Amino acid sequence: MKKLIIPALAALLFIAGLICLVLPFIPLGWLLIALASLLMAPYFKIMRKFIGWLTKIDKTGFVEKAGEKASHLYEWAGDHKRAEKLEAILDENTAESNQPKTASEKK
Repeated sequence: MKKLIIPALAALLFIAGLICLVLPFIPLGWLLIALASLLMAPYFKIMRKFIGWLTKIDKTGFVEKAGEKASHLYEWAGDHKRAEKLEAILDENTAESNQPKTASEKK
């Protein structure tokens, strides 16, 4: 039963994020979409790419910290496979963003 809580929570966060994007007086749209994407990353490939993009543009380390919390949430739900997958996604993207660019990539 706990394993169904995370996808439901992610869907609700994503819908709330879309609503916040439409309503200009609520500035939480992108934050909610990013959090929902972290929770949906083990399920959908497009969310993994979005998390990779967020990790590359994030200079504060917020995405990595939020990803660790999301991984702990998967552990709490008893879904160890998805927790490990989310940690691997975050590790892969942080390793890519920390590598220095070569001369051909700088062009």
